[in-house]
Amino acid sequence: MTFTTTRSSRILALAALLALAGCDMASNSPPAAAAQEKPSASAAPAPAAATTACPSQDFAAFLAAFADSADVQRAFTQRPLRSESVDANADPEPKPVVAMLDGDALSFPLMPSREKQQADGLVLSQTELNGDKQVMLAKPDTDYQLSFFFRKGECWTLYRMRDDSL
Repeated sequence: MTFTTTRSSRILALAALLALAGCDMASNSPPAAAAQEKPSASAAPAPAAATTACPSQDFAAFLAAFADSADVQRAFTQRPLRSESVDANADPEPKPVVAMLDGDALSFPLMPSREKQQADGLVLSQTELNGDKQVMLAKPDTDYQLSFFFRKGECWTLYRMRDDSL
């Protein structure tokens, strides 16, 4: 699968998610408090976290397990997950899009495995922001840039994703 095909698939998936977000899904709607701009520190990861042991308190070891296992990603991703992206086709100029994803709108794996990262030529970098961790995957000489934000509680939890690709 080529990078262009993967990117096109991601754009189509994002468009479908945004369309679903506009549907009336009262039974799956998050409480109003969950849709606030900044997620609370007490926001819980998915219920599966209770049955999946934390891979590691050490972030590097946790990140390796998170990247390589869709089950670990399911267990340690906050619901709803804040997803930020750029609508490159907005008129008159690209604009930011924010969605709170849950249920069928979350398609795992969210982060490509370390093997796929290497095969696709992605470069991983990490920064710390107020005790939280930001992991960025970028492909040199392209506009591909995907960021994952983790917060430490009983275990590390993905609470936000940002796709700055155009």
